Amino acid sequence: KPKNEKYLRPLILKSPVVSGIEKTKHPTQKSLALMEKIISIHTNPNDIVLDPFMGSGTTGLACKNLERNFIGIELEKEYFQTAQKRLNLF
Repeated sequence: KPKNEKYLRPLILKSPVVSGIEKTKHPTQKSLALMEKIISIHTNPNDIVLDPFMGSGTTGLACKNLERNFIGIELEKEYFQTAQKRLNLF
């Protein structure tokens, strides 16, 4: 976080398993709740988050929900298209 502010970082983050409507075909998908927690701890609104391995776009969706800017990179076309749909892009 900017401004050299001290902040607490939990040693263990508990997160539900991805299931239901949130689940995509990506084999290592992280839960939206987990990514929102991590992003809210380490960034401020309007910060830029770079995800060089975007997968199904969970980090981007968390950024969108938390008013962060997001840059995502994904090599696999199928996962990129999934992320586009989840983020309502194009």
